[in-house]
Amino acid sequence: MSKHPVKRSHQKTIIDRLHDLRRKVGLVNGVRYRAEFLALAFKHGLVDDICHYRLWDEGWEELGERTFDTCFEMGDSVQVIAMVVTQAKNERFLDAIRDYCNVPGAFERWLGYANKQPDLF
Repeated sequence: MSKHPVKRSHQKTIIDRLHDLRRKVGLVNGVRYRAEFLALAFKHGLVDDICHYRLWDEGWEELGERTFDTCFEMGDSVQVIAMVVTQAKNERFLDAIRDYCNVPGAFERWLGYANKQPDLF
């Protein structure tokens, strides 16, 4: 029997990539890893599963809220957010970010980061 549940079989490739990224998001020069991790989580509806440790409990060890939070705590969060928002606009998963930014003004702030840094991409 597989260590990962059948209900996740359609997402296994994405979750495996997130799992591969889990130790790279904390690298000092890992801005692209952080952006990729967040983009995959938002795009594939996995933010809650990561932040509530469901994926860890299903066998993807070390894939939890701590990893998600690290993406914002390495001193380059504005750049990371700008990269993710730009990708979300291009790939049409901006609603997932809007749902995550549930504090008044947060979503607009995230959009502002992307609008201020077009030269990053």
